[in-house]
Amino acid sequence: MGVASASLKDTFQLRLLRRLGGAVFATRLSTLLLPRQAPLELPVLPDDPWPGSTANADRLFQGRFLFAGVEVLSPHAAPWSNPATLTPEQLNLDRDSFAAWAAELHGFAWLRDFAAQGGDMAQRMSRSLVQSWLDHHQRIHGLAWRADIAGRRLMHWLGHGHFLLEAADERFAHDFLLGIARHAAYLKYAAPLAPPGLPRLSALLALAYAAECLPQENAKKGAAIRDLCATLESQILADGGHVSRNPAQVLTILRDVVALWRFLRAIDPEGAALLQPFLDRMAPMLRFFRHGDGGLALFHGSEEANPAQIDQVLELSEAKGKPLSSASLSRFERATARRSLLLIDVGSPPPPVIGARPHRGLLAFEFSHAKDRLVVNCGSPRRLGGSWAAALSGIAAHSTLMLGQLEPSPLAQVSTRRNEQDGAVWFEMEHDGWSEAFQGRLHRRRLYLSASGEDLRGEETVTPPRSDGMPVEAVLRLHLHPSVQASALGSGDAVILKSGSGQGWRFRSSGGVLRLEESVYFGSGGEARRTQQIVISGFAGAQPLVLKWALTKVG
Repeated sequence: MGVASASLKDTFQLRLLRRLGGAVFATRLSTLLLPRQAPLELPVLPDDPWPGSTANADRLFQGRFLFAGVEVLSPHAAPWSNPATLTPEQLNLDRDSFAAWAAELHGFAWLRDFAAQGGDMAQRMSRSLVQSWLDHHQRIHGLAWRADIAGRRLMHWLGHGHFLLEAADERFAHDFLLGIARHAAYLKYAAPLAPPGLPRLSALLALAYAAECLPQENAKKGAAIRDLCATLESQILADGGHVSRNPAQVLTILRDVVALWRFLRAIDPEGAALLQPFLDRMAPMLRFFRHGDGGLALFHGSEEANPAQIDQVLELSEAKGKPLSSASLSRFERATARRSLLLIDVGSPPPPVIGARPHRGLLAFEFSHAKDRLVVNCGSPRRLGGSWAAALSGIAAHSTLMLGQLEPSPLAQVSTRRNEQDGAVWFEMEHDGWSEAFQGRLHRRRLYLSASGEDLRGEETVTPPRSDGMPVEAVLRLHLHPSVQASALGSGDAVILKSGSGQGWRFRSSGGVLRLEESVYFGSGGEARRTQQIVISGFAGAQPLVLKWALTKVG
């Protein structure tokens, strides 16, 4: 089955083939499809270029398995040793949160934490957990053998092969090498059937590594890289953005591609050359989404991420391209003025992509000055399921306008015009996300950033209906970063802000009722932090409703 022609839609035929394939591998027939002899050696092994955490290693030594924001205590054995206790019900988790936790557990990225710890005890603990996993997962079935999870596991086993095999006994070396060969053979069947998007990409990345490391796979390394590149081409837009429109996905994929590219440069320059265009495309886009504090903007399920990690990914990519001002395919605008940065989402909600939840923040923006984030979106919880995830994907969790307590249509059309003069930048935008629900009403937004970067102004217009209709409430929300302190003035038409660095800003508005309300921020680590939001509300009737506001630096 050709990977290159697969779209990002998970078709019924793919789901059926995946289910049939899983049933076959779960039977004794899998012994006919998978190798029964371990390779004698692995002539080359990649090195994991990303640093681990000794604090995470200490937790694992204590039997505390903290993944995807969920901690499971298993001090006397690996969690998978007793399958009856490793269920969503036993762990009191919804299925999405459990799947996210289990994916990290079975993906073995935490081997880098033991490698960072170093020493004989860390090696022995790593080998013990790998051996235990091999002993408990002889049959290919269940979540642990999902193609993307198996792919991640194979990449991390290979990336830490030196660490695991050094001074290992004969039994572990045999079982470990056989496990690697079995994973590679299984993924050749499973990767083309994996859900399109990041799941298939993870499986194909692992196959590309296996083709270089396993002698019996070397003849297929060209095909493995080509399949990987075809899948990358289907996900990475020409401007470097990801089809999900999630900035964190750009970081995740670039990180994976950089690691493979660095490995191939030494042993397979032709393969590395095929990956080079994706590095050159994605690195500038990653820079596009960075605020002054080094972290990422929060659009479509993204989180800030670790600035030091982003720095390292960009450095190792060796891609020097500068960010665009207008990412026309990813549908974002970026404006800088001295120390200020304005990022605007000027696209429709993206189509559903496997492993992603589209957000409906039409015309939402974020604004920062130097290292201070001021206006933000609420972000996304690390636990994927539950009411929080649904609420945070809605328009009320974004710094934009909401009409009539309804979510805008996912088929909304958005138009944008960018203007620049003497260092100032302003945008004229509109969308029709509520046109059908409210008789053709449009939301028009104008944003202006001065050349000094110290004056940001907005004008929100709700156009009249096509015919007479009931007035509808419009609510503009500007969510503030948790580091910002906000106080409403007694006059009721202004708010004083104090940024994390102590800088003062004044917010003024007209045309609606201004108030401060509580909000929540999930941008850092996926955990909730209390914050505030500036809210301006009014009623749109037969005449246009115009809400004007300005955010100006003071002092």
